[in-house]
Amino acid sequence: MGNKSVTPNPGIGRADDKPTLPPDSSSHKASDPVKGGSAVDTAASSNDQRKNPYMKRALSAGLLTDSVLQRQTEKLKDIYNIGKKLGQGQFGTTYLCTEKATGDVYACKSISKRKLLTEEDVEDVRREIRIMHHLAGHPNVISITGAYEDAVSVHVVMECCAGGELFDRIIRRGHYSEKAAADLARVIVSVVETCHSLGVMHRDLKPENFLFLSQKEESSLKTIDFGLSMFFKPGEIFTDVVGSPYYVAPEVLRKRYSTEADVWSAGVIIYILLSGIPPFWDESEQGIFEQVLKGELDFSTDPWPSISESAKDLVKKMLVRDPKKRLTAHEVLCHPWVCVDGVAPDKPLDSAVLTRLKQFSAMNKFKKLALRVRLYFKSSSYKLYLTLSK
Repeated sequence: MGNKSVTPNPGIGRADDKPTLPPDSSSHKASDPVKGGSAVDTAASSNDQRKNPYMKRALSAGLLTDSVLQRQTEKLKDIYNIGKKLGQGQFGTTYLCTEKATGDVYACKSISKRKLLTEEDVEDVRREIRIMHHLAGHPNVISITGAYEDAVSVHVVMECCAGGELFDRIIRRGHYSEKAAADLARVIVSVVETCHSLGVMHRDLKPENFLFLSQKEESSLKTIDFGLSMFFKPGEIFTDVVGSPYYVAPEVLRKRYSTEADVWSAGVIIYILLSGIPPFWDESEQGIFEQVLKGELDFSTDPWPSISESAKDLVKKMLVRDPKKRLTAHEVLCHPWVCVDGVAPDKPLDSAVLTRLKQFSAMNKFKKLALRVRLYFKSSSYKLYLTLSK
């Protein structure tokens, strides 16, 4: 449900900008947006909202709903002291909060109810909370402590992940090996396997959605943001286009996909962990989508000649475009490169990998900042005009 910084950001992944999907893809339309935690976050129903007179009223006033959580809750401020702001999103704000009875510190994501414009928005909030409870107990899934509601907001209290994003931790260490990459890959894919075994598809796996719990070297890596996740039944096929450009699976763009799409996204993350850049790259979102659909995987340029054959074998099998031929999450965990005491060599990767990773991470953060600025000016254009006119 939006982009993240130190802790889960309250933005429920929907922005005003609408990307164009590749026009030569016969199985999806160029006007279809990709919903996800990035510049491509867009409400898929925006066209319907413009046609619906009720939704025009809702766009300015918010959707009228008696209760998002559909139950009475205690008052948040009776239980927690609210502290500094940790993050700002399109739909609300994340704060540091301290439980009065214990002194324990958490993060509180406060979602503004007036910004929930449709019944779909409301159901998205309910479903995310249900999924977080459903996955509770996995050591690498962020723990939800409770959900509260008042007249203004829905508040979700959860673990405070103060250890920073996955890539930032790697860059800060300044040294990195294939074995370290394999260890991280095992954590990421174990979360995917658990989700799938419990009937949940994440649908927006990307490095920004993995945060460390603390700054300690041995800190747990936590998966956050289940805003686009869905419960699924065996054999169920999904058709809505969601995700983030570099990580979205080709079958998602073709509007016919299932759990295999999560394995593709995890494969992209592993490719970046090993090379410092995404496998499918372009300067525009449309170009990225075209590369995802048709581009060739590069294993010939540096640093790939120095990467083990086992690592390349795994990535190739995770990034097979035919989802039926792609490895499952369980099969990935059984691969010799990923499994505990596997064959991943414990030798430093080329220093260029860290340099590329730093540049790629910085570029992504710049794009997020630019998106926030665009959204601010779009929502405040009249105020900006008045200011410049004086």
